Amino acid sequence: MITLQHIPGRTTIIDGKEYLFFSGYSYLGLGVLPEFTDLVKKGIDLYGVVYPSSRISNTQLDLYTRMEEQLAAFVQTEDAACVSSGFLSARTAVEVVAEEMQVYAFQHTHPASSAMAAMQPIPENQSWEEFLRQRAAANEYRFAVAADSMYITPGHINDFSFLKNTPARFTITLIIDDSHGIGWLGKDGRGIRSVLTLPGNIELLLNFSLSKAFHMNGGAVCGSRKWINAVRRHVNYATSTPFMPALAYAFTQASDLFQQQRLKLHQNIEYLQKLTSNHTFVANEGTPVFVVAKKGIAQHLLQNNTIISSFGYPNPEDDPVNRVVVNALHTKSDFERLVHLLEAF
Repeated sequence: MITLQHIPGRTTIIDGKEYLFFSGYSYLGLGVLPEFTDLVKKGIDLYGVVYPSSRISNTQLDLYTRMEEQLAAFVQTEDAACVSSGFLSARTAVEVVAEEMQVYAFQHTHPASSAMAAMQPIPENQSWEEFLRQRAAANEYRFAVAADSMYITPGHINDFSFLKNTPARFTITLIIDDSHGIGWLGKDGRGIRSVLTLPGNIELLLNFSLSKAFHMNGGAVCGSRKWINAVRRHVNYATSTPFMPALAYAFTQASDLFQQQRLKLHQNIEYLQKLTSNHTFVANEGTPVFVVAKKGIAQHLLQNNTIISSFGYPNPEDDPVNRVVVNALHTKSDFERLVHLLEAF
């Protein structure tokens, strides 16, 4: 366990010593970027640090409506609803859909979506075709499936191309948690939706945390107006306090900044890919996560003032998974030093 004493960016300070920081998330590196934090400070001046009112109160900030409209336009869905956390966005999306149909979950889907009493897992070794045959045998042609856009360990973007073979007699709602894709993945960072091709009988409902790329302690559900209206009627949305209004303000003002940082992130990913292209112990699939298959490497790096993500996953008792997490703030010299330390171990 490493206890941080300052918010990390490309580096962090512990007991007066500077460490290169390749852990956490904040993919766009916004948390210590003055252009972003200045927007948050301005938002505090305009709206304060909290708006202690439920979303069904008779006194509403128009700021949240503007952010939701802007977010829906960004993701290119009909509507969007923002809540106070990514976890709550996942729970709310699934609970809303579960009121109308059975919801199943692919293996390894985040517990925020899958760890619910009403949820039924799809066996890991079962093909999509076999799963559909079972649904047809049960005369169940309308249902939902929950999935993650990306498995953060080991940094794998899920391929949903198999869904194109779904027969038209099925009507399916696909609930995707895009927490680790939104903001950087796909066209203009619009996330998994921008790289998906779904048949007309499969409807997409997205949920995600805003913290992983946008450095905002909040979450959102994006989809058709029908589903988002149902989200707004749900207790999780209607009676909860919205997330920090200063962050909502920053989001509405920072589109160009997001694009700038997204470009830097992709350049950084490509540079580290280039440096590690001949290293068989480093695995990467074009995401900000690089898996290092060297037991004990995290301690070696720590002794050389470099921190990576290293912990047992999905269970704490599992062997640690060593991950280098790249953000937009890292420099070429950061990566060169990292690779030198990897090679020296």
